[in-house]
Amino acid sequence: MARGSVRPRPSTDGKSQSYRAKWETRAPDGTRKHHSKTFRTKKEADAFLIDTQKEVNDGTYVDASKELLGSYLERWLEAMAPKWAESTLRNRGSVVRRRIVPELGAIPLAQLDAITVQTFYAGQIKRYAPSTVWVTHGVLDEALARAVKWRLIPRNPTDDAILPTIPRPTAVVWSTEECVTFLKYVHDEDHRFAALWQLALDTGMRIGEILGLDWRDLALDRDQPTVSVRRTLTKDRDGHLKLGDVPKTKASRRSIVIGEDTVAALRGYRARQAERRLLLGPEWNNLGLVFDRGDGGLLRDSVVAESLNTALDKHPALPRLSMHGMRHTMATLALAAGINPKVVQERLGHANIQMTLDRYAHVTVSMQADAAEVINGLLRGPSRPERGQSAS
Repeated sequence: MARGSVRPRPSTDGKSQSYRAKWETRAPDGTRKHHSKTFRTKKEADAFLIDTQKEVNDGTYVDASKELLGSYLERWLEAMAPKWAESTLRNRGSVVRRRIVPELGAIPLAQLDAITVQTFYAGQIKRYAPSTVWVTHGVLDEALARAVKWRLIPRNPTDDAILPTIPRPTAVVWSTEECVTFLKYVHDEDHRFAALWQLALDTGMRIGEILGLDWRDLALDRDQPTVSVRRTLTKDRDGHLKLGDVPKTKASRRSIVIGEDTVAALRGYRARQAERRLLLGPEWNNLGLVFDRGDGGLLRDSVVAESLNTALDKHPALPRLSMHGMRHTMATLALAAGINPKVVQERLGHANIQMTLDRYAHVTVSMQADAAEVINGLLRGPSRPERGQSAS
């Protein structure tokens, strides 16, 4: 049972008094630590002491940290760095140092409360887009949730924050006919990235995953040819290209079955790459990459994006599409064709099926209509007439 007491504390002039609640806790090594807090009334002090002693006895008491938020956030980044990809560490560090610390960094971690956080977000909303405010919230929320787990603060002050609504723009995707038109053009032109775009539209892979592919990740001679996603092309803290061994989530590490047209495109591309390799000889960078910058070295995604824009300039009738738009196109066409959403989730590498369903809700609504029509036909039966018609 935790020990504690409430005692009156007269003012220096003797005209009034306050009440000091005292209690003790024990450190992991068994040593005692004494605490106190002063209140205006005995009722407040008694209520606080009862709650505090219960937390101490239950093992839920947290001795609030006196560390400043800015200092804690730097320690959090350092402690979590081994778990994150370098790009994740760089992005979260940027949010911490550019947006959070200048406004909140001088506040003691234990004194950061919900209204201070909400006021901070209100100021951010005036300066940044709603999506940017959500990113800032995501970083602060994750850091403070970890502080709770580390028993530095009793609760997370971001839990009940009110955030701006993010208008979800309708993603630009191609129809089946537009995909066929584009792929026929780039293959007929023997475009440098024709096989890459064929693979993107077939699998829905992220551009970083495609540019991180090694030829050992492709099994083109199997009865069911596959591409395995094991790593991704990213950037280090200095912005230099780097091959990361671990994609963003466990679900991102996956094998995707690919179609015969994609297999044919990749085989043709591999033959042309082998010719380049012979021409360059010792100047070739032997990294084993499927898609390289021309000498076997790492290829920047910006080069692929610029090349896609150039190709689309020659087909103004086609909607402008980004590399990520190809990912959305694959998912939209697959769902619209009735492919099981679980299969689509696995091809995309989403962490869970709910993410897929939420992101492509506009497609699943039309699928509901199709399902209703099918179910209606099943319930009607083969011989039941249409409403308003008589059976003959």
